[in-house]
Amino acid sequence: MGDIFHVGIDLGTSRSSITTSTGKRLTIASCVGYPKDMVARKRLNKEFLLGEDALDNRLALDLVWPLADGVLCEDKASIDATVLLLKELISLALPEHNSESEIYAAIGVPAQASLKNKKAILHLSKDIIDRLIIVSEAFAVAYSCNRFDECLIVDIGAGTTDLCRMHGSVPDASDQLTLTTAGNFLDDMIAKAMLAKFPDVQLSKKIVKNIKEKHGYLSDASEPVIVRLTENGLIGEYDVSDVLKESCLQLAAPITKAVQALVGSFDPDFQESMRNNIIIAGGGSRLQGIDAAIEDSLAAYGGGRATCVQDAEFCGSIGALNMCIEMPSEYWEKL
Repeated sequence: MGDIFHVGIDLGTSRSSITTSTGKRLTIASCVGYPKDMVARKRLNKEFLLGEDALDNRLALDLVWPLADGVLCEDKASIDATVLLLKELISLALPEHNSESEIYAAIGVPAQASLKNKKAILHLSKDIIDRLIIVSEAFAVAYSCNRFDECLIVDIGAGTTDLCRMHGSVPDASDQLTLTTAGNFLDDMIAKAMLAKFPDVQLSKKIVKNIKEKHGYLSDASEPVIVRLTENGLIGEYDVSDVLKESCLQLAAPITKAVQALVGSFDPDFQESMRNNIIIAGGGSRLQGIDAAIEDSLAAYGGGRATCVQDAEFCGSIGALNMCIEMPSEYWEKL
């Protein structure tokens, strides 16, 4: 028998990350592009492009985002695209893998992903991964932080926001919530609000996402947010401060309600400990003031303390890897 490689994979709506037992970490955009016509195929000289290559050539491609809704889409094109993404992640991160070695993997999925969705991931992984466990993305974050006592994980991704209560043992269904109010929702809110205020500006998904990631905030801004946009190709400067804050508040509202629900329904002897140990992860953890917004929402409960993870991009895959390495054999699904 050859070497055994352990990997943690975070299959995300927008980006997918992998961390390996060999010390490799990388992330790619969760999309696959197929040439639109014979001209595109001749120019690109490939049957498909993955990740950033696909985005850079998107005008010549039909793009597939297989995890568009935060879980694996069930159509054949999405299944095929997910297989290609998994193969790409593993080939880039484990170039030393060969037919004699084995791959043990832990893959993070939204907390309330359906049984059908998990079975689909098991099926499509069978020719790529030798042994597999599927874990809640929020639980993987807890594992990366080594937090198994009373705390609440809030993982704000692109397709879903996953919340998970930790209390010294594996969380059950009542400890977890999944919301569709997440990064893509915020992008849509920002785009609609900007077009309502500036009807003639030219926007793309990439432009809106870049504005959100660079300037998104919920706290009081000391300076206005001015961005450069075009109208019919003409460049101008636009104040989007109010647009950004109001849109981010629409994202925060259901998340804070979910936090209140999970804290308020927990064992009363341990509620204080939980509300003072809230960990925010995912791309949404980069929003300025998201921690303060969650803390403020707990004022009537006696207050709270929220902190954002340091490594939002790889936190989930690091936790999945740690779990993968430590998991007893009886928990594995042999493929």
